[in-house]
Amino acid sequence: MPTALDMAGPILEMLTWLCLPAGLGLLFYTGFLRRFVHPWDVAEAVVYSDRTGVGFRWSDRKGLVHQAPMSPYDIRDMAPGDTLHIYYHPKRPTQWQATVPEEPGRTASVLGRCLTAIGTVALLGGFVLPMF
Repeated sequence: MPTALDMAGPILEMLTWLCLPAGLGLLFYTGFLRRFVHPWDVAEAVVYSDRTGVGFRWSDRKGLVHQAPMSPYDIRDMAPGDTLHIYYHPKRPTQWQATVPEEPGRTASVLGRCLTAIGTVALLGGFVLPMF
């Protein structure tokens, strides 16, 4: 009858082969997402009010001026001339938001860290197990 130490070897090896590559792949994926896919820029926007309506105006890093028309209800707590930070996508300045954007791939990053940690512990355990 096999003992617990005899059964631990194959289990640790399976955990190593399943968790470590998957975790490192997820970490690589989130690094790629954060670097290349969703680089948000921040700009200082000014509330405007003219004959066309009310909204925000900001200039991007190239110096182009963009505007986002809003309803008076959306900016009822602001007066023309007030400033706020706008986060926008550099390639598509029409895609913007006033709140700090969430990190892309946050769930994949947490899962990648957990799987990498489990795989690393299983790998180290596979080296330590024969000593017993």
